[in-house]
Amino acid sequence: MGESSTSQAGLAAGVPAHAGRHEGLTRGDNRVAAAVAAILADVAQQLDGQADEIARTMVETYKVEIPAYAAIADQSLVDDVHAVSSALVRCWLTVMSTGVPVRDELLVPLLEGARRRAAQGFDLQSLLRAYRIGLRVMWSEITASQSWRRHPLQGALAEVATWVLGFADQISTGVAAAFMDEAARVARERAHRRSALLNVILAGPGSEHLDGPEELGAPHCVVIARVEGDLSLEELDATGELLEERAGALLWTVRHRSVVAAVALPSGGGRPQLGQRLGRLVHGGSVVAIGVGGRAEGLGETRQSYAEAVDALRVGPYLRRGLQPVYDYQDLAPVVAFLADPDRARRFAAEALAPLGDLVSRDWVLPTLEAYLVGEGRLKEVAAALGIHQSTVKYRINELRPFINTALRDGDQAATLLLAVHIHHLLHRDGLRPDPGDGTTGSARSHSPPPAPRRAMRSA
Repeated sequence: MGESSTSQAGLAAGVPAHAGRHEGLTRGDNRVAAAVAAILADVAQQLDGQADEIARTMVETYKVEIPAYAAIADQSLVDDVHAVSSALVRCWLTVMSTGVPVRDELLVPLLEGARRRAAQGFDLQSLLRAYRIGLRVMWSEITASQSWRRHPLQGALAEVATWVLGFADQISTGVAAAFMDEAARVARERAHRRSALLNVILAGPGSEHLDGPEELGAPHCVVIARVEGDLSLEELDATGELLEERAGALLWTVRHRSVVAAVALPSGGGRPQLGQRLGRLVHGGSVVAIGVGGRAEGLGETRQSYAEAVDALRVGPYLRRGLQPVYDYQDLAPVVAFLADPDRARRFAAEALAPLGDLVSRDWVLPTLEAYLVGEGRLKEVAAALGIHQSTVKYRINELRPFINTALRDGDQAATLLLAVHIHHLLHRDGLRPDPGDGTTGSARSHSPPPAPRRAMRSA
């Protein structure tokens, strides 16, 4: 007891002016409270950069201890859970650093996450259990950190623990209220029927024998609309309604930063007409890019179309720079197929580009060759694509002329060369891994939907 008191008293020296703001630690000896506040602020500041790593540990623990979270196979939903967990860590670190009660703006990501879980079909008990586990793991990670262990806080642990419990109670109460509010709204909308879209997308083998939504029996394709920034659930809902009204979405569901929809293929016009409809949604709204899967009829093909839409949205932005950001899997399928086997893709690209010799290492060669092939040799279009003068294009083409004359004897050779250029480009991109399985920025083969999606119906 004496040793603890001596240690604490020694902490009072050099306490910053903001330390006294820790309202949760003002009982008892003010000198001790101020010293503890200073230490907590210092620890919080040092741990701020580790928030995402702490959140990853929290998510892994959810999967071990909560069946509803263990069942998540969709990486984009895992990313959503991680984002909310990271926001929880940063919320606590802010409170820990300043001593100011939780501000409304710090709660927004947590409340929006709770609303999404309600819309995705999670049960409240699983959600609240996740928060209890998350707070436990977060606190364990903080107290086990070197930043924490460097400071003597033994005598104040009881007081700090009381503060943490109060924080946990406030968070749980707010999250539960947001969840119940959204669950009531969703229940009214869903009425007698809930969409099985996302369960269909990643259901296991044999699910084709289940009774799925009748809408998925008609020709359709799955589209993924990526939105700008962290939109609220209401804003994501508005995007889904827009897909329903303007693109013919049959079923749709929300994600963290995207909306997934099964969209009817227009009769007669088919995919080109659908592409035009989707293109109009990108301009002037919250949608920044759209991936379009292949044609589907029935549950199994819907699931495959979703995987294709994920791959289209993953690869498309790297290949169609400056064009309308609607990426159709039908246009990108050869590239996606090659990227599934990086070693084979690398061998193919190297062999196809071998006649270029040392030229391939020059920065301008492959972009110029790509623009030339896409523009079918029209210098004006090539210059516009590259953002350079036509005279510069002519100079470059003349230097490449021996290779072009030899390699481009027919359309098949041109298509093969263009594919090789695309493969080479993608394999050398730092931001694109060949098969990461990470949601709409990775391969689709490991994707699963959230436990329960929504159906957007006027009659619901």
